[in-house]
This record gives sequence, structure tokens and C-alpha cells, in this order.
Amino acid sequence: MIGTLVILLQRIPLALWGWWGLGLLTLFWSLTPGNTLVLGLWELAYLAAFAAGGWLLGLVGLNLFLLGYGLLTTLSLAWAGLVMYFSGSIHYVSGAQALALIPLAAFWLFRSRWPLLSGMLLVAALFAALASGARAVYLPLLLMGPLLVWRLWREGVGLGRIGVGLGAAALAVLALESALPFSPIQNALGLKATLTKQLQDTQEEGSIGSRWLMWRQTLGMALEAPLGTGNGSFRDVLAAYQQYPGILFSNAHNYYLETAATGGWARFFLLVGLLGFILWRGWRSAAWPWALGTAGLWATLAFDVTGMYPSVMMLAFALLGAVHAQTLQAPGPSWFPPRAPQALGLGLGLALAAWWYAPCARDCALQRHLGHRPAVLAELKQRPPQEAASLLREAAQLNPKSLWVYRTWLDYAPNPAERERLLERIVESFPLANPLYYLQLARLQAARGKPEAAIRTLEMGLSHFPPGFRVYQAGNFFGLLSPAYEAWQTEAPRLLAQLRSRP
Repeated sequence: MIGTLVILLQRIPLALWGWWGLGLLTLFWSLTPGNTLVLGLWELAYLAAFAAGGWLLGLVGLNLFLLGYGLLTTLSLAWAGLVMYFSGSIHYVSGAQALALIPLAAFWLFRSRWPLLSGMLLVAALFAALASGARAVYLPLLLMGPLLVWRLWREGVGLGRIGVGLGAAALAVLALESALPFSPIQNALGLKATLTKQLQDTQEEGSIGSRWLMWRQTLGMALEAPLGTGNGSFRDVLAAYQQYPGILFSNAHNYYLETAATGGWARFFLLVGLLGFILWRGWRSAAWPWALGTAGLWATLAFDVTGMYPSVMMLAFALLGAVHAQTLQAPGPSWFPPRAPQALGLGLGLALAAWWYAPCARDCALQRHLGHRPAVLAELKQRPPQEAASLLREAAQLNPKSLWVYRTWLDYAPNPAERERLLERIVESFPLANPLYYLQLARLQAARGKPEAAIRTLEMGLSHFPPGFRVYQAGNFFGLLSPAYEAWQTEAPRLLAQLRSRP
């Protein structure tokens, strides 16, 4: 057992431990320290997946299972008439995971003793990628194709043989598509790959245009806080760094930019450097099919939100670990064992887990979990209402730029004066988050005999969210916030006119 642990520790390079350590280091200035601790624990699982990636047979089995699960789910949904081509859906996830198998299956098609089985695997992986409806999958696939052909040719496989093999796989994909009455690939390409759709999506309300807004906003956040806002803080602090009214999202749809924004530029460059080094070394070795498939999966993380699902990230790190394990050189003898720093990192990780999960009698949400949102909300249910304000006040000190604290605090405000103070804090600290806060504050100010203050509040809100403003609705999936904005653009001008008409 100890020997296995030592081997696994040796497979994790110091640079990867440094990447994890830099994320944990942001705890000292994190705007959401509880989130930083939680993500630090999750990222330990990423490191474990990286180490376990050296078991190639197990990783291939896992990828086959994931491919089968993705195809079964995707085809079942298509058969039922359900189409979900949006970030984080099973279509996007299964398509991204399939990219890792395509180079391997193609290599085995020409080099293994089971070309028929390898060809079937290639067909299944290609089908899953094309049926995903994800441009985040299509673009890496287009880039991987020429590199795959070139590398096979360099390996001594003739161009004619490559053309016949890959052509047969493409024909098999078309045959499978034709045999299915619901045509999943045709539906996906028709909805996401037509020229008309591409032009529509480049507008601000489209998926491409909205991503540009997300990325520019995330980059501005990273430039404003070069040390990072705290690992894992993105969702909770975004409202305080907004540049575009109403554009709120849980993830940056770009894992690399989000790393820079939350973990700092040093962590970003370390991640990119480590990723480039391992993949380049793998590309120049016999592990090149693994390196190409791993690069395809990691490329999707630059466009899609799936990178924030722990399971997808664990697979990404496991694949990276597989490439690293196949190119890892045996360490030479040394008086200072190279595994000592890794053991130190492991000890720190175990101490973090013990700190988080150890039994706690009272004030766990603040003292132990450092204002983590679920812990605070759970403790609120257990405390009497008169203690809620005290708990939320301390939670706000730990999460100074988190809208959820003040939004929750509003529900526990004991009187109109306290509610007015909280709303003033919200519109001051999160001016572009939601227009309804301006409307609530103006109504409260008017009811408390402050018409001039209510007029200023409405004028400020209308300067950010004027009537006819559309991006607010476009930036929220399914138009869930559209009724809220419609209430604002109807009620705000009406209330402003009433206040101005008073003698």
C-alpha cells in the first residue's frame, strides 16, 4: 500500500503540486475563502486522477464506459424528441470525452491486431463528437484531423491506406446516421453549423457573441485582480466586477481565463506551461495518440462550461497523467528523495480535508467553513431569527463582494430602515446585477418619505437599464429573468413620473 502511494506521488510533478498550492494560497486574500477551501479539496481529486492516469488499461476502460453512456443517453434523448445543445449538456460532455478516443482508435485501426474493433470504436467516437452539436468539439476535431493524418503518415502508414481506413469510418458514420430515423448528426449540424446560425450567434444575444462578453468581462476581472479573487470565487464575486448590465453567468466558459481571474496570473501561466510541456513531450514520443486526444479534450475547456464539472476535469487530468506517465523518465539516486515535496503536498491536502470534515460543535459556517454559502444557509435554518443578522454580518465580512449574502440578508431585515440600508449597499456594490434592486429601493424610499432619494435611485437604475434594453434578457438562458426585466421597464418609468409630478 505504501509502495503504491509512493509510486503515485512520483507520478505527480512538482509543477502540478505548485499549481494546486497556488490555488490554495489565494485563501489569504480570497473574497470567498470557503469556496477556496472547497475547490482545494476538489483539486486534490484532480491530482489523484492525474496519478491514476498512468494505469492505461483502466483509463481506456473508463473512456469506453463514458463513450457508451454518452451515446446511450444522447440517442435516447433524440429518440424521445429531446434536443439539448447547450453548455454542460450530455451532448457537449459526451462529444468532448469522445475526442480523447478518436486518435487512439485511429492509431489502433492501422497498428493493432484488431482493426475491426478499432474501426468500430473510431466510428462510435466520431459519431458522438459530430452529434454533440458543440462548436467547442467541432473546432478541435477539425484541427486534430490533419495532425492525425500527418502523424500516421510519419509513422509509416501509406496515404492510400489512411484514406481507405478513415474513409470507411466516415462512410460507417453516415450509414449509422441514415439508419437512425431521428438523424442526430443532421439535426446537430443543422442547428449549430449553418452559416445563418453562425451569423446569428455572433450577435450579443447569440452563443458566440455572449461568450465574447463573458471572456472580456473575465479578462477585465483578471487584470483588476492580478493575484486572483480567490480560487473558486468566480460565481460569487462576478456581480461585483460586472462590465455589462445584467450579464451574469456561473462560469467563464473558458477554464484558462477563469483560472487567471480567480487563481491569479502566476497560476494561469503555470497551468498553461505544464500543459504545453507534457503534451509537446507526448507528441514527440510513442504516446502521441494519447497526447493528441488529450489536447482535444483540453481544447474544449477554452470554449465550454463543462470544464467546471469535477468529473470532466478529473478525466482531463487523468488523460494528462497518462501522457506524462508514458514519457516519465526514471529519477536517479539522490540523498534528497524527489518524492519528499510531493509527500509534503499530500500531507497538506490531508490536513485540509481533516479541517473541513472534522466534527464541529458551533459556528462551523464561520469558523470552520469560512462563510461557505451552503454552510451559512444551513446554519441560518438552525438559528433563531434574531441571530440571523449577526451571522450574515460576519458572513459579509468573509464574502465582501458576494451578492448572495446581502440578498439573503434582505429576507431577515428586521425593519424598513435596515432593508433600505442593505438595498443601498447592493446597488452601490453591484450596480449592474439586477434592475429590480433599484425598483425595490425606490419604492421603499418613497414609502419612507424620501421622494428625492427615490428619484435619484430610479434615474441611476434607468441609466444602467434603460427601457428597451435587451442584453439583460439575452444573457440569461431560457429567458428566466425576462419577466423581472419587463416589470422593471414598466414600473420604473411609471413610478418616476409619479414622483416627479408630486408638488
